Amino acid sequence: MRNPSAIIFLVLFALTTLFVYLSVRRRWLSLSASALIGVVGGSLCFVLFMFAQNGNLLQALIFGALIGTVFSALTVSAAGYFRANATTQPSVLPELREPPPDQSG
Repeated sequence: MRNPSAIIFLVLFALTTLFVYLSVRRRWLSLSASALIGVVGGSLCFVLFMFAQNGNLLQALIFGALIGTVFSALTVSAAGYFRANATTQPSVLPELREPPPDQSG
């Protein structure tokens, strides 16, 4: 990387992706709000990263928006999948569980 500011934009992209994942997984925001933040924030960060790296505005707009949108869609999909399949019971080792009550009468 020739430009140190490109690293800053790449770190911002990573933080945006992390925030989107956590906001979906922890139910901080609705799924659509998280997706919107991810697409707009991720695309903007990646456009700025690509522009800082090579200076071609058209290429930065096209590929930055495309890559930002794809990463956001994958992040929201993965977080939504894990949120839907999360267990409601905390996982406890079998030897730490309380025995069932005695039903022998």
